[in-house]
Amino acid sequence: MERGMSSQASSRSSYEVFLNFRGVDTRHGFTDFLYHGMVGAGILVFRDSESLHVGEEIGVELLQAIENSKIYIPIFSANYVSSCWCLRELAYMVKCTLKSNGNKEILPIFLDVEPVDVKLKTNFSNLQQMLCSEAESWQKALIAVGKIKGWNLKKDESQVNLIQSVIEAVLVKLNVRYKNVTEHLVGVDNRVEAIIKMLDVEFDGVKFLMIHGMGGVGKTTLTKVVFNRLSSRFQGCNFLSDVRESSERHGLVHLQKQLLSKFLDRCYVDQINEVDHGIDMIKRVLNNKKVLIVLDDVDENKQLKNLAEKGNWFGSGSRIIITTRYKSVLMIDGEATSEGPIKCANVLTYEVHEMEFRHALELFSRHAFRRDSPPDDYVYLSEKVVSTLGKLPLALEVTGSSISGRSKEFWVDTLKKLEKAPSIEVQKTLMITYERLDDAQRQVFLDISCFFVNEDKTYPCYMWEDCEYHPYNAIEILCLMSLIKIKDDNTFWMHDQLRDLGRAIVREENFKEPHKRSRVWNHQEALSILEQKKGSKKIEALSLGSRGVIIMPSEVSNLRHLRFLDGNEMFLVGDFNNLLSNLRWLSWRWCPFEFAATNFHLVNLIVLDLSHSYVSEKWIGWNQIKVASKLKVLDLSNCNDLMRTPDLSMLVSLERLILEGCRNLIEIDPSIGKLKLLTALNLNGCHALEGLPYEIGCLDALTEILMPRSSYAFKLPETIGNLKSLLTLDVSHSWIRLLPNSIGGLVKLRRLNLFKCLKIKKLPDSVGELQSLVELDLSSTSLGHLPDSIGNLKQLTVLRMSHIIGITKLPRAIGLMEKLEELEASGCHRLTGEIPEEIGRLSCLRILDLSFTRISRLPITVGCLSNLQTLNLESCSKLNLLPQLPPSLSCLRWAFDTLKFCGNRTYMPERDSACHSSIVPLYEVEERASGKTKRFLPWLLSSSLREFEVGNLSITPRMNYPHLSNLSTLRLQSCSISDYFDVLPVERPILSEQVKIMQLEKEQRESVVSEMERWSGLNMGSFLLQIKRLRHLEMRTCKFFSRELRLSHMKILEEVNLFGCSLFVEICGLEELGSLCFLSIVDCSSMERMSNLSKLRKLRKLRVGECPKLKSVEGLNHLESLQKLWIHDCCLLESLADTSNLRLECSTIEHCERLPNHNSYCKCHDNRDSDTEPDHAKYF
Repeated sequence: MERGMSSQASSRSSYEVFLNFRGVDTRHGFTDFLYHGMVGAGILVFRDSESLHVGEEIGVELLQAIENSKIYIPIFSANYVSSCWCLRELAYMVKCTLKSNGNKEILPIFLDVEPVDVKLKTNFSNLQQMLCSEAESWQKALIAVGKIKGWNLKKDESQVNLIQSVIEAVLVKLNVRYKNVTEHLVGVDNRVEAIIKMLDVEFDGVKFLMIHGMGGVGKTTLTKVVFNRLSSRFQGCNFLSDVRESSERHGLVHLQKQLLSKFLDRCYVDQINEVDHGIDMIKRVLNNKKVLIVLDDVDENKQLKNLAEKGNWFGSGSRIIITTRYKSVLMIDGEATSEGPIKCANVLTYEVHEMEFRHALELFSRHAFRRDSPPDDYVYLSEKVVSTLGKLPLALEVTGSSISGRSKEFWVDTLKKLEKAPSIEVQKTLMITYERLDDAQRQVFLDISCFFVNEDKTYPCYMWEDCEYHPYNAIEILCLMSLIKIKDDNTFWMHDQLRDLGRAIVREENFKEPHKRSRVWNHQEALSILEQKKGSKKIEALSLGSRGVIIMPSEVSNLRHLRFLDGNEMFLVGDFNNLLSNLRWLSWRWCPFEFAATNFHLVNLIVLDLSHSYVSEKWIGWNQIKVASKLKVLDLSNCNDLMRTPDLSMLVSLERLILEGCRNLIEIDPSIGKLKLLTALNLNGCHALEGLPYEIGCLDALTEILMPRSSYAFKLPETIGNLKSLLTLDVSHSWIRLLPNSIGGLVKLRRLNLFKCLKIKKLPDSVGELQSLVELDLSSTSLGHLPDSIGNLKQLTVLRMSHIIGITKLPRAIGLMEKLEELEASGCHRLTGEIPEEIGRLSCLRILDLSFTRISRLPITVGCLSNLQTLNLESCSKLNLLPQLPPSLSCLRWAFDTLKFCGNRTYMPERDSACHSSIVPLYEVEERASGKTKRFLPWLLSSSLREFEVGNLSITPRMNYPHLSNLSTLRLQSCSISDYFDVLPVERPILSEQVKIMQLEKEQRESVVSEMERWSGLNMGSFLLQIKRLRHLEMRTCKFFSRELRLSHMKILEEVNLFGCSLFVEICGLEELGSLCFLSIVDCSSMERMSNLSKLRKLRKLRVGECPKLKSVEGLNHLESLQKLWIHDCCLLESLADTSNLRLECSTIEHCERLPNHNSYCKCHDNRDSDTEPDHAKYF
């Protein structure tokens, strides 16, 4: 085998690209050039060697190479389909792609053939006669790949250009996948742990933590990791990004609204209109809440003063994290208040330094080579680059991405340029990357940095396209070079250092005179330019921001090249005489109803934002707008005076019409039918809208409609079936009564959402004609049945039908949906009887949810669901038979309140994956005077099962699970377990790295603990010896062990909580637990000995109590991190080491009669009255 990788990486089992080709045709020509080009670009590429014989079965190594590759490139040549080997690979590639959830991709290349070439069909017919068993899957694979857009190379075209194009496309796609932040977190673990320790979420006071350091050092990334780790432990959380930028662009009131938006309804937040009002609201709303708040990139103390000035603004236990470049900004008041000293702010600081060199090299390598270390022949150059960059994460990421796949000569040249710029001048380092952009890419980069950070990328692309900046190519390049990122919500993200770089470049156009720069984003500078009439031809973009600005023609007369104007509530007055004819983008939010401008001819306008405006259909400004024949985006969202859309027939280029939130809109003008290029129509929030006009059916290009969530009767016209391009139809939460029969005409529809359409009682049979439908949501409707035609939905992968009021059975036709992967029918309370056996035909089904239904039987064909991973049967109270479950199952949820069937308790069918295997009966059902107790479990469960939940059960003797070798989570809620139940196969070492035991939520814990005392006689000692990666161990009232508990093998254990374990005599191995932070041993009445604790350097809290036979606790004086100590009710304890050298916040030793000088001793340093007994429940 040949692999496109260095010897250092040859042991890796994963590849980035797999090449599929016919060797005789292309191996020594095109394929060879492509292979070596990719290797030279640093791509890990696989191609098979000639030693593999055509027609031979694909071996394990080749199958693994296909499975582990991210991108497949089949190279179709004239004789490609005459090779069984090529076709087998292709079919397997298609199979892997379908199962990858979008993580794998096929990029075909056609060498002098077309996807529908007659040769392919002719040659294939010969193969079909010889190998009819495989021919069908090959043919399907060919058809599927033939539909994918790839590259076509004719005989007379340049192979070099095509190969370069392929390599660039692959690099872009690989780079996108490597942008997941979790993949690039290098060297943060110790920093995160240090910060979490400082925050100490168990402490009840309010703490402020300032994380400071130079720009680009990784403060925000570090804070995000901490925020994600801790957020679940607070009543509420908010992460305010880019405080500096938001404060500058939108003001402090906007920031206050952002802060409160996570804790207060929007209607109350919108009432805040001045800073003092915002401060008062923050105090009142957050004063009694335990919150986690992050203020990211703070640069002025006034921001803190108006967002989080004092600790008593927030509830007990709150944590406020501030990231900043300037340590001087933190001036937090911490005086005690009337609520007591518990609200006193505790102010901490943490400085983020440069990365360690080894971590810096790893981060750089991930971006430059997409691996953790550089190839042998690039080690020296990589180390030199990392040293020169000063180990700053941002600079490492950007530089690594920009030189990825380049020649060594290019690397050397880059290194020389970097060495000329001092490493502390990060912007000069980043400038080297900027200078490699072409002019159009630079324009896009500067526009984003000045105006579009955190803005949706869709709309500016229209403007850039008209300016011939080739935005899609530019954005790909900027992403590839790590200058920007596209977030999940389709908005631009840019590191603040890069944003500042872009703005610095613009400032340098003329440092002293803003009117001689290309872009002016500072509102005050922009207003000053207009007021002083200093506009120049140099200015391309202005952002005014403020409301109530009056603009006269004389103020813009020199802005001949202005293409972007952003403002709020502007008053344009006078004859503009086509002065703004070059304008492409106009944001005119809160536009007044009065329109006093003439000759306002925006002939080149592409994007018009009139959101939140006071315009109506009678607004005279429409006459001026209609001349914008190039307009592509019209945003009228939240225009509440609009009752009917205006005549839009003149806007023949319009592609996107946004009417979201126009709550008084009743009617859409029929002129909408003239918009032949309209692709997106957003009506979300138009609650008064009664329906769509008949003319909607004329919109041939429409791909997406977002319907209003209306409380009125809403109608869809029959003509909606004419929308041949429609991809998404979302009418969720509306009072629509029926779908028109014409809906079957939506031949390209992929997603149909009827969620919570409570008035829909019937689906038309024509729904079965939606041949492209992939996702159908019928949840919370009033359907009485599903039509048989639903079986015709051959492409459907997701069917959601939870909580349907009237449905009583599933149609047999459901078995015809051969690509179905998810079937959710939870909460269909009238769904009764048997599930049709045709369900066994759904070979792609992964998730089957029948919870909270009244089904009585699953068919034996469930065993045929070879890809089933999750089966939810929770609260299926009528279910009395279970078939054998498929071996693919990894999650089974099963909790019943009643059972009617009593099975044969001696019957044990053989394990078999065939569909004809017998039904496994449920175990015994008992009736007791005190209530119903259930005693049952299935004998045969899948070896791949990772999660198993049962509830309200009593598990009987001599039961076991011989096949649960991969179980990682076992939840037994309100279950009692009798003496001889063998919980897990301890002889199977595969369990040792995965099992978590008794990890239950607090609200579940009590019900389980009450039953734990019945877990006696289990061989849990040998079971625990296998668990090496456990972090939290809690045992309450357990009788698993006869004498000793050994913990030395659990090296990363952080918490141990033992309560009421009366059989323990000794706890061994505590001295080996270097990560232990919390240790509590209470009511272990037989315990005589415990290990020396002196090596537990991280232990912060220790409680030992109610252990009447314990004689000593050794090593206390060495616990340098100990904060809280409580030893009580140990009547035989005779000695303790002196702990005066420790910085204990609270130390209590009481009711230990034999302990001299310590009886009833209490000392606390947390602002409590020393005469008051501490509330230990808050500590332990």
